[in-house]
Amino acid sequence: MHLKKGKKFKFFFYILLIIFLTSTNNYNFKISDPFYIKYIYINGFSEKKNNLIKDEIKEVLKQNIFLINQGYFAKLFERNDIKYLDVKKKYPNKLIIDIVPAKPICIILVENNKIFLGDNGKKLDNEYEGFNLPTVTGSTDISSIFDVVNLLSLSKLDYLSIYKIIFFKSGRFDIILDNEVIIKFPIKYDIKTMNYISNLLNEKKFANSKIIDLRIKNRIIKYE
Repeated sequence: MHLKKGKKFKFFFYILLIIFLTSTNNYNFKISDPFYIKYIYINGFSEKKNNLIKDEIKEVLKQNIFLINQGYFAKLFERNDIKYLDVKKKYPNKLIIDIVPAKPICIILVENNKIFLGDNGKKLDNEYEGFNLPTVTGSTDISSIFDVVNLLSLSKLDYLSIYKIIFFKSGRFDIILDNEVIIKFPIKYDIKTMNYISNLLNEKKFANSKIIDLRIKNRIIKYE
């Protein structure tokens, strides 16, 4: 059966119209999908900084909330000012990201420069005032410094009383307390060593000691 020219035109017009409407409806359905992320809420920093961080991960917008995984937040895990972050999905279309900012735990002195080390084990970009932080000299090995500082802060020693940490090429270190008492650590140490020193400092016979030397195994040498 042959169609006349007028009918042919109408036939093709309606076919094109159906294709157009079908495509448009599919597109609108995709955009209006209730499980596509529309909102991101960041908590932890100032409003200005939260918004800057939100902009860093804007590619998650309009992604399906069920398909979002840790890979989308790689940029945040790389930041040196974040200690922890927790991503919560609030269905159907919201992400809530709670951030625990990194805090400085010591100042590493390198010639005339100060490096602030954070409790996330990373160098921090900013300088921090108002923190009672021990200074570190003799090493620029961030990993080793962090291991020592982290152990000291977890031990029974009063971390806030530590004025200075001095590293030596041999791999050991000394600490100087704010009362000028010097404690010389052995090359091999752990948190038990630090707790042991804390107990020594509370004993009467070490009350007047200016130096407590533990470098020789099974021996304690004190100087007054």
